[in-house]
Amino acid sequence: MRKRVLILFIASLLLITSVIAKTTIVHWMHHSPSRAMIIMEMASEFMKENPDVEIKVQTIPYSEYKTKLLAALAAGSGPDVAQIPATAMEEFFGYGLVQPITASVATAEEMREKCIDAAIDKLIIDGQLYGFPTDVQTIVLFYNPYLFEQAGLDPDSPPQTWTELLEYAKKLTVWEGNKMIQSGLGIEGYEPVIESFMRQAGATFLVSDEEMKVVYEDAQLEGLKFLTDAVLEHKVYVPEFGSRWTGFRQIKEAMVFGHGAMVGSFQVGGHPDLVFRTALPPAHPETGNRSSVLTSWALVLMSDCRTPEIASEWLAFISSPEAQKLWFKDTGELPSYYSVINDPEFSDDPLLSPILDSLNYAVPTFSAGWGNPAALLRETAYNNVINKGADPEEALKKALDEINQYLEETFGIF
Repeated sequence: MRKRVLILFIASLLLITSVIAKTTIVHWMHHSPSRAMIIMEMASEFMKENPDVEIKVQTIPYSEYKTKLLAALAAGSGPDVAQIPATAMEEFFGYGLVQPITASVATAEEMREKCIDAAIDKLIIDGQLYGFPTDVQTIVLFYNPYLFEQAGLDPDSPPQTWTELLEYAKKLTVWEGNKMIQSGLGIEGYEPVIESFMRQAGATFLVSDEEMKVVYEDAQLEGLKFLTDAVLEHKVYVPEFGSRWTGFRQIKEAMVFGHGAMVGSFQVGGHPDLVFRTALPPAHPETGNRSSVLTSWALVLMSDCRTPEIASEWLAFISSPEAQKLWFKDTGELPSYYSVINDPEFSDDPLLSPILDSLNYAVPTFSAGWGNPAALLRETAYNNVINKGADPEEALKKALDEINQYLEETFGIF
């Protein structure tokens, strides 16, 4: 009897010890239904492979995510790992909120060999890797082949240059009296689109990699004016027409720029008769540049994480090439690994291959900080030209001044 009691006692101690020894990784991310479902499935798979690890995933509405994450970190109750905008990496590094990915899991050199530069550049600081790329997006052109045919345009030949883009947009715009009933090109001043056109014209934005300051360039003005002139002078879109997304979904808009992830949105939320294709951004007529501005988030280790190696392994697991294939199929999130970008499974798909091809023309946004100062290209420059009749050059210079003010206030203390 005593022997049986002793065995049970030892077994219970072993069970308690195994529970106590279990490593818990708290993972925070902003919420979307599809992303949440995938990450939960990945957590279950990771825990099966690592029974001594528990992954606790907390998804937070996007509108609340930044506030809750920063408050938790300030209070010392933040997560072990989190999703942050890649543009905020330098900011989080400056405040000592993140730590490097464990070198035995991944290094900056390894990731540079395996991933496109635009997705990894902002995640490497002082030669060390501080995160894995996630939620990668570029700008591509969506167009409606049915409306192309209606306008006498070849649906197999999307516009290849700015000149063709404007010519096509004019032909695709339909008016009834003073009312636009079909827009040739939806334009609402989305900042990655504005920056892409500026980049194609030759803009570089920053003075240098070391100095966090933007400078005015004629190429910036050229990109801005092409878009504002398309609205004010050529009238291929007018603000009164409504949301560019709604217009395209309802087959009332022939072309629109957006992220590749909009494929799923158009397929699920569009008109039953909606058909669409994708294409690379048209090139600048003189430079031949097709730059597509890349925005992304990063999976990072918070500085208070006490188990960085296993946490690094978890982040590597959910951002691996195999995982990126799943993300791309189910959410439209673009891969950053060359092996996935060049996978024949996707490269032969007529809808997805142009989106993947856009990664070959990807350049990281100049924007820095979670506040996303690039949005001022829309709010101060584009909107003031379109809605208030401001001079484009003056509006752009005002936006750049406001961007530099933000950059100084945000990074000048480091």
